[in-house]
Amino acid sequence: VAQLFFRAHCSARLGMMRLALLSCVPLVLAEEAQLPVPQVPQVPLMLRGSKASRSLSELESCVSKPNFDRAQASWCGQQREPVACFKDASNLNPIWDCHLQILQVETGCSLGAKPCAWPTDALAVAAPERKTSSGQAQGEPTRFVTWNLYVFTLAGRIHPVVDELMRMQPEIAAIPEMWHEKHAILDRLNQVSGNVYAFATGGSTEQFNDADILFRADKWEHIASDLVPFSEGRAVNWAALRRKSDGYTLIAAGTHPLCCRGDRVIIEAVEFVIGTLQEVQKTHPYPIVLMGDLNTGYFQPSQQLLRNGQVDADGKSWQIPMTFSDAWAELHPGNPDPSTINDDPVRLDYVYFQKTPISVGQSIVQSQIWPRAAGSDHRAVSGDIVLR
Repeated sequence: VAQLFFRAHCSARLGMMRLALLSCVPLVLAEEAQLPVPQVPQVPLMLRGSKASRSLSELESCVSKPNFDRAQASWCGQQREPVACFKDASNLNPIWDCHLQILQVETGCSLGAKPCAWPTDALAVAAPERKTSSGQAQGEPTRFVTWNLYVFTLAGRIHPVVDELMRMQPEIAAIPEMWHEKHAILDRLNQVSGNVYAFATGGSTEQFNDADILFRADKWEHIASDLVPFSEGRAVNWAALRRKSDGYTLIAAGTHPLCCRGDRVIIEAVEFVIGTLQEVQKTHPYPIVLMGDLNTGYFQPSQQLLRNGQVDADGKSWQIPMTFSDAWAELHPGNPDPSTINDDPVRLDYVYFQKTPISVGQSIVQSQIWPRAAGSDHRAVSGDIVLR
């Protein structure tokens, strides 16, 4: 099943490239013949699947929909947007699409989901004070995000991509599938955020398929960063960052292994990435947050290796010198492998917090799988943790 999915995934991406090329043909022919360039008709913005623009008053309340309590407590977090998309109780992937605006086509409902009106009184419910086991109040959690932007047509999607990043509000993020568009994304992001974001600058990040490290420069100080390549143009990015408020220091890492060749190549990538980060920790002895599109599912041996530090697979015993907690799976043990790409039944995107031998923080307090947005085929994944 996994092999069939990856073949279909690759075929779909190749199909998108062909479609993009074919769509240019009428424009080129028109230019050569000095004919008027055909105009694309303007389509009014509306909820996906609707035949006409709909007002918020036409939507039923989300409160009565299946799994609303779970959506309010976890999937949608502190939602302030007016719309969410619920799914029937029988849906194999029950996670709602959250944080939607009434007229945003890019963030419309995914397959099998229907829009509902998010209750305004849910915004007035104050979040409970977080306390440690000793009863002391905890600090505010830090949000980490990974989001594969889907490189094809990315240059034409800078503004919606930035809008979605501003919606998610990461303090630190790993961004796969971004090349020279990085500079335009950062410029726009700082225009709308007040000049608070930066990318880690170490390494030749525009020459490899990697996962650039984005961070809030008003909250975090860049100490060092680099990029280390491994197989066929893939690489791991890392950045040592120090929090300005209290000096807490960590290593943020991002990677994007090869797609569609089975889990063995992912195991080998994990082995290389962890070995690289272990060397980094000799100079920068801080805990690791590993993020990225890992191109394999939760139950695969490579992800068991990250969680447990050891796995037997493919006729070999594999070991790494550290273990990690999966932000989403820790809070959703009954549904650890939801779709994060199109509507395919597999999860590819992860936020991992180092557990041993150095622990990142006290507790994971929230994790979300965000709705597809801004033309990407991937859903972003976030993990909020109180850093120790």
